[in-house]
Amino acid sequence: MTLGQRLKAGLGRLLRGQGFLRGSMAGLNRLSKPLNEAPLSRIDKALHRIRRSGRGLEIGPSHNPIAPKSQGFDVDILDHASAEELRQKYKGHAVDIERIEAVDYIWQGQPLDELIGQQQCYDYIIASHVIEHTPDLVAFLQQCTRLLRADGILSLVIPDKRYCFDYFRWPSSTGEVLDAYLQQRRRHSPGVVFEHLANAVKSDGQIAWAQGIMGNLEYVHGFEQAVAAWHQAQQTSEYQDVHQWRFTPASFRLVLHDLNRMGLTELTEACRFDTQGCEFFISLSKGATAEPNRMHLAKDMMQEMRLT
Repeated sequence: MTLGQRLKAGLGRLLRGQGFLRGSMAGLNRLSKPLNEAPLSRIDKALHRIRRSGRGLEIGPSHNPIAPKSQGFDVDILDHASAEELRQKYKGHAVDIERIEAVDYIWQGQPLDELIGQQQCYDYIIASHVIEHTPDLVAFLQQCTRLLRADGILSLVIPDKRYCFDYFRWPSSTGEVLDAYLQQRRRHSPGVVFEHLANAVKSDGQIAWAQGIMGNLEYVHGFEQAVAAWHQAQQTSEYQDVHQWRFTPASFRLVLHDLNRMGLTELTEACRFDTQGCEFFISLSKGATAEPNRMHLAKDMMQEMRLT
């Protein structure tokens, strides 16, 4: 498995160990708990602004769906492989492959709305630990916008780069996102492949960890392996799965602010939950909301980085 797949595979074990998966999925039609009640579970955070009885799309759930069909969700599943292929892929990797559900759409690099064959057809889209892999972040947001109904929600669960193997990589900038958009990237550049492999680290043998838990850091890959991957990426057009983007909560909000100001996305922040464990949550919706102060976001990002 790639590092990103290993991160997703290990996420459930990490969060269960931290007690973040408490709570149930009972009551699909009720609204999420108010923020002033008991702490929300990971699932409740991801579904906080979602009308659970609506029609949804979950992108890349693999073996850990947030809105399982088996629990009554009216949801389509989009992944890079069929359910049987995913079961074979994760067999022997200490995950519950029985949670892998039927895949409705197999993504092969085409625009999402082109693959689905419809527009404005979903009340919500869920993408957990997906957006950091997308070669073109702007195009991904635009495609999701076209798939969402007017009051639809895009729910993102994003790894915080401070608490996973991206620890030594700086948060992605708006300029990097713009370059990928102008180049219409469908795969990651050789330089990104090199950086991902050359700088990935683990803490006490783990590729993701919780806040306040910092162990002995060591590289996941040898330098020669990163160089070999860089050469290979120059010679093939095949997609290589790496983390294109790295975010902290404030750095993601800063990029989103800039893309909104530039008219490149109409999705704005509907709600957010700061980092718990190794991930943070942000839900986006169409339409104008109160614009955050760009200087405040930049300062918040720098403060977040000082805590590492």
